[in-house]
Amino acid sequence: MNHRSSLPPARMLLAIDVGGTKTQAASYDFAAGTLRRCRLETHAPNLRGAAALRRLLDGVKRELAIDASTPLQGIAAVFPGVMRGQHLLLAPNTPGLEGMNLFEELAAAFTCTSITLDNDVKAGALAEHAWGALRGSDPGLYLNVGTGLAAAAVIGGEVYRGRNGAALEIGYQLTPAASVLSPEHWRGWRDGVAPMESAFSGASLDALARQALGDGSRAEDLFASTEPKIRHELQRRIHALAAQLVNLAIALDVERIAIGGGINRQFALFEATLSGLMDRLVPFPPSLARARFADDAPLWGALELARRATGLPALPASLFEDTTTGAAEPAGTLHRTMPHSP
Repeated sequence: MNHRSSLPPARMLLAIDVGGTKTQAASYDFAAGTLRRCRLETHAPNLRGAAALRRLLDGVKRELAIDASTPLQGIAAVFPGVMRGQHLLLAPNTPGLEGMNLFEELAAAFTCTSITLDNDVKAGALAEHAWGALRGSDPGLYLNVGTGLAAAAVIGGEVYRGRNGAALEIGYQLTPAASVLSPEHWRGWRDGVAPMESAFSGASLDALARQALGDGSRAEDLFASTEPKIRHELQRRIHALAAQLVNLAIALDVERIAIGGGINRQFALFEATLSGLMDRLVPFPPSLARARFADDAPLWGALELARRATGLPALPASLFEDTTTGAAEPAGTLHRTMPHSP
């Protein structure tokens, strides 16, 4: 969704990725070839809804040195959940943003000629198709396991959205375990349950780690554990996700699957599990790839969305040359000067 006003022309873009744990933002000045980035914690004590979002937007402005005189031509903000018009739906992992008019909040915070809102994983798929692991594939499937769980498909060079913009919200799909129960025992969205996300996501694995290994433990501790019961439970959940990916590979007849989000760091384990299953169960098995952008695919996708909405020249490929898969992002603001775009 895109809205324009009649402000003077500018050549700076702003991208904001509001995640379930962290919020990232980047500004790119086409005239100077300068990229600035920052990272903030999404949640803050006792702040929800508009107050929580305004805190994030104020933090972005502060860290990226944006004020009323900054010549922003385009903004794109992406969120976990489903964008319907100017509102966010199906977003349990954000701090009370569900149902808010996000466009109005962004328009009040920034002076800009174009504001675009979208889903974070769909933006991530766009970035991976433009510059990353899905480049040249058709169709391509992007799996993002972050705080939550979702996927996105790129078909004919465009991200597939579905009738309501909710395509491939696979966190709501049934797990293989549910299929052995009679339908009256199945639980899903209207029951307040996201079955697959509850089985395999950053939040659900963190919860399992705390339960199995003690307070302060995280998902990565599960993968490092040699305890047989923990390894069995983790493998059971990986197999549940693998079943979803096998079904999606068959349903969409995809050429390539890219695995991104925080789980990207465990790609070798996923590849070992998935490659054999794909070869055995999928009539035309796709290739598997580690996403180029471990944690920031939605951010770069948002930057591309802002660029497309404003009609500015293509982003320079050098913008992403030092982005390494699995690299941790430092907090604070990063500055880098790029060659001027043509």
